[in-house]
Amino acid sequence: MRGFSAVATVVFACICQVTIAPLFPVSATAFDFVLIALVLVAAFGNPRRAMVAVPVAAVALSFLSGRSAGLLLLAYLPLLPLGLFLEGASVPLNHFARALVATLATGAWARVLLVLGAMVGGAEGNLGIVVREILLPGLFLDFALLSVAYVPMRLIGWSGQGMSLQRGVYYSGL
Repeated sequence: MRGFSAVATVVFACICQVTIAPLFPVSATAFDFVLIALVLVAAFGNPRRAMVAVPVAAVALSFLSGRSAGLLLLAYLPLLPLGLFLEGASVPLNHFARALVATLATGAWARVLLVLGAMVGGAEGNLGIVVREILLPGLFLDFALLSVAYVPMRLIGWSGQGMSLQRGVYYSGL
């Protein structure tokens, strides 16, 4: 049942990404509800649910927005290895800081990848405009949206989970 709720949350985030996010643009970017939903599934669920949710998010968002599913999968895929790396790193970070670093790094990667995809499709690319109009406002929006979503989940008593998998229990925990 929890796996279904994670998939339903991600699909709902994809619907919000297509319908609500374009109504509130900041500079040349918008809120990335899908990224925040994936981070919350990975942070408060477990990595197995996140492994299922990332491709579901890519396919659902590609159906709803007309973007390439492969490009979206490549955009959101670094979230999982980055979360695992941050958990095993010797830098002492609390759960919110790990989720924030994973969100900001994956958000920056996703935006750069989508800008490169647009440039391959014929759009003009200016590094200053990309950084000023897309990357910096996008990172600020990711930080704000993660903070707004993360704090209430901690206040209701949900504790964060680790990003490491136990060996041989992949199918038992779905």
